[in-house]
Amino acid sequence: MIEATYTTDDLIERLGLLRKYYDVVLFTEATSATVREVLEGKCDDRTLRLLEIWVSTFEKQKIQPLVVYETLDTVQEEVAGVPAITLYVPVRFNIMQVEQLGKWFRENVQPNILLSLRIDPRTTGGCAFIWNDEYHNYSLRYYIEKEREEIDKVFNKYTHVQ
Repeated sequence: MIEATYTTDDLIERLGLLRKYYDVVLFTEATSATVREVLEGKCDDRTLRLLEIWVSTFEKQKIQPLVVYETLDTVQEEVAGVPAITLYVPVRFNIMQVEQLGKWFRENVQPNILLSLRIDPRTTGGCAFIWNDEYHNYSLRYYIEKEREEIDKVFNKYTHVQ
């Protein structure tokens, strides 16, 4: 599940959608309903296709729907133990950008890491992140504040009339 999911929000959403699907299959008369029939319109098409693959994989492995359903709580609890990095970015990224970013973090930081993306316009010109309970700020605003005196000196050198 984590292999094709790069953010904590997406993973939690997908687990919730699986629960909705199995609610219908297990507890209504629509026992043969497909993932698409149950969830179309409740998520984007990319997520829908991924859920179809997951359910198909469970079926091929002969995992009973009730077993999957009962395991979802445990899986959701275990998500808390997956390494995650909180990344503050100035704009919302599209799906492809999130995937690229997720792949980069998995190749360069940790293979099973999840991203917790947060929009913070104050990080313009860079980003900030929390990793191992430590906040790191690499935004333009941070560097301007850090070098405020030096920047003021440069501006003053050229703006004072002599």
